[in-house]
Amino acid sequence: MDAIDNLIFATLQSPLQNGATISSDYIAMPFGAVVPVNATPAGVSNPVYSFLTADKELYTSFGDYSVIENAMIRHWHDVDAAGTYVWPAAIQLSDFSQSSTYHLMYAYLLENTRILQIFERLLDKNVFDEELGIAPQQRVFQWMVNAEKLFFKDESSRSHNIRSLIRPSYDANRRNAYHRMFGMDLAFGDINSTAGENLPYRKARSVNQQFIPLFEKYLSEIWQGYINARNISGANTSDVNNLVELATQIRELLSARRGGRPGGAPAVYSSRNLSFEEYSSVIMLTWFTNVISSNTAVVQFLNCQSSTIGERLLKIGAKVGVPAHTKCQSLFEMAGPAANILTLLEAGGYLDNNAAMQTMLSSLNPGNPISIDSDNMNNFLTVINNWEKATGHKIKNPEANISGTVRLQPTNGKAQPVLN
Repeated sequence: MDAIDNLIFATLQSPLQNGATISSDYIAMPFGAVVPVNATPAGVSNPVYSFLTADKELYTSFGDYSVIENAMIRHWHDVDAAGTYVWPAAIQLSDFSQSSTYHLMYAYLLENTRILQIFERLLDKNVFDEELGIAPQQRVFQWMVNAEKLFFKDESSRSHNIRSLIRPSYDANRRNAYHRMFGMDLAFGDINSTAGENLPYRKARSVNQQFIPLFEKYLSEIWQGYINARNISGANTSDVNNLVELATQIRELLSARRGGRPGGAPAVYSSRNLSFEEYSSVIMLTWFTNVISSNTAVVQFLNCQSSTIGERLLKIGAKVGVPAHTKCQSLFEMAGPAANILTLLEAGGYLDNNAAMQTMLSSLNPGNPISIDSDNMNNFLTVINNWEKATGHKIKNPEANISGTVRLQPTNGKAQPVLN
């Protein structure tokens, strides 16, 4: 389940201290008939459950935004407790026992589409003018109210409080977290910038500058191992040994930023460095991605319908005057798989295991059944293909000179650096 699915579950099923569930003090809760459905894509072994798009629209446009905010707080504590979400029919929906299931890379890739800046401008136009028209549906109007109240209000929010007198800018706070974890900036500057200047933010001394060259080398080695595994001679053992070593190096880099120490990172999510920045960023990016994941009522109100999420964002960006990233479709497509890969890397025990890697690299060979290994291999292929499109780096070419300087394609005619 994604973050919105988990918030719905937290609202309906996670008990408070008095044994009750989250409710509104003012209006009736219209979610009685909402149930998750099996939404497992073709070719995937792990069951995937989700609430229907109509149910998510109903939830995100609920007339009392404090219900959603309380769900964010409730869900944070559920994740921190490393529990599971099980529907009354004994269907396991989400499992937080090994990880939060959220990763900062997911937020980073999605934010590079400029989705937050586009919707910030959209909400601004909706509040101060009627340029976009008057929403004909209460659901559209209330979604915009909730988006502003939850993610753009001035006072400190209990649910995603990464803003304070010490760090007053949400944007700068996220950029600081991305830079510390991945050594990368976003591909654009301030929303009002016309020349592409980077938004100023506090840069830490402890930064994973090695992440990009290591990650790109890792993806390139994965590709070579995958190709070798499809040859009659089988996978090259030396390649697998190199993959295990690279996985260990990347895990140690990320663990260091989270406050890791010998024996692994702290078990409790809330005690890990950057965990709240990660959680709040993923919740926020999922909220806005969800509303353009299909031709929702908001998309229809804006007359920006399309068959792909990237094209919807491009249309909305053009309408409000903030151009979306030209490769936003690739960024959307690889955000989830990249987050899954890095979550596995940080957990250890799989991608740093020779035998497991041999199995994964050959899992898509003809005749092999669908499995967790094939799910993971497909995630790698999705990231490799879309990373090439978004950055221009030829991961599949072992002779490519990967220098460690990654640049996403330009959004306004001027390429913006991602890695300092």
